[in-house]
Amino acid sequence: MLPALAIGAFALCTPLASHDGSGDDSDGDSSDQRRHDQPSEAVEAEEYGAAVAFVLDLGGLRHTAARAGVLTEILSTADLSWVPTGGADPGTLDLRNLLDMVLSIDLGTAAGLTGATLVADVQWIAGDDGSAATGVLQNFSNVDAEHRFQLASIWYDQRVEATGTALRLGKMDANEQFAAVDAASHFVHSSMGFSPTILALPTYPDPAFGLTVTQELGASLEIALGVFDGSGQRGVRTGSNGPSSLLHGGTDPFSIGEVRATWSAAGGGRLAFGAWHHDGDFARFDGGVDDGASGAYAVFEQRAWTDGSDDARAIDAFLQLGTADDAISPIATHVGLGATFTRPFSERFDDLLGVGMSMARTSDDPAAGFDRDHETAIELFYGFAPAPWIRVKPDVQLVLNPGGTSQHGDALVLGLRTTLSL
Repeated sequence: MLPALAIGAFALCTPLASHDGSGDDSDGDSSDQRRHDQPSEAVEAEEYGAAVAFVLDLGGLRHTAARAGVLTEILSTADLSWVPTGGADPGTLDLRNLLDMVLSIDLGTAAGLTGATLVADVQWIAGDDGSAATGVLQNFSNVDAEHRFQLASIWYDQRVEATGTALRLGKMDANEQFAAVDAASHFVHSSMGFSPTILALPTYPDPAFGLTVTQELGASLEIALGVFDGSGQRGVRTGSNGPSSLLHGGTDPFSIGEVRATWSAAGGGRLAFGAWHHDGDFARFDGGVDDGASGAYAVFEQRAWTDGSDDARAIDAFLQLGTADDAISPIATHVGLGATFTRPFSERFDDLLGVGMSMARTSDDPAAGFDRDHETAIELFYGFAPAPWIRVKPDVQLVLNPGGTSQHGDALVLGLRTTLSL
């Protein structure tokens, strides 16, 4: 934890080219829930003097590289949570940190390859897994994971504007392109990022090698297909591993497809339908084994209100649905809904207010061991930027029937997330 926190503190005086303020990450994907709290810019090191600026900018190397299309970025996300009551272990106080070190190369600028991008992301995950300690089915913090240091992703993306085609190859987080809920991306609860009914999705903390193809079918319609190394279902740490499971065989592929429609009428919105299939073996609650697993999901998002005098001040609503086979999945169906209010109180502090609910209906199979038919999390957060290089987000969650069992009382989770940008 200490090295991650130390580097996070280092962010307070490290320069970086300014972001656009949208919260999007540098590779162009805006759907990674853990990186949507990215501050709008980093502290200008020149405020600390020319000598400090020279050292922190590596003698000008970072800015020189940026002009050549090579961007470097470090984000440190620290989550503090306290469960004063309820759950498996009332009184739990946990601190965890996710450190992302990202290298993004615009190969069009750097090497003349039009539409090509190369991205690598090194992650340091440290601290406590508060969700596991509380015994919930759905993680209440989307950075909860076991300790590790890993090359989380390294991929090549090629876009062909003339045909509306995009191809991505390498180690990647499937949730950056599939099942994402943009309007819910600022929530802390993990199920706001994608439906927990999608079993063995290659996502944080275990992205995997794969290939995805996205094809535009018109101005407002596109289809995306992906196939990934599915060995995570067998307990392989794909996030920490290279392509060894692919090269040596024995990989059960995870396949996913999604059709998306967008519109600009009534403020703009998006509708996506997806289906997935995993070829691996899945243990049934009754003691048998299923050869493969499948499911489906849907995402609906709509801008519900916009301030006529300030387009950036708006309310966005979302609805997500998911389903899986409850003979093998602890969560049979999932419903998530909520809304976010951009700049409800302050343009200066670029604040954001959100309220949402994620209800996971537990398996009806008697052998699954649940005596409650659902676990439901209700979340309220308020995020703001006291300075352009930091975002702070107090968060309150109420988890009903944690773990889907009567053995645990309803849990109150009080959280504080801090994100620093270098």
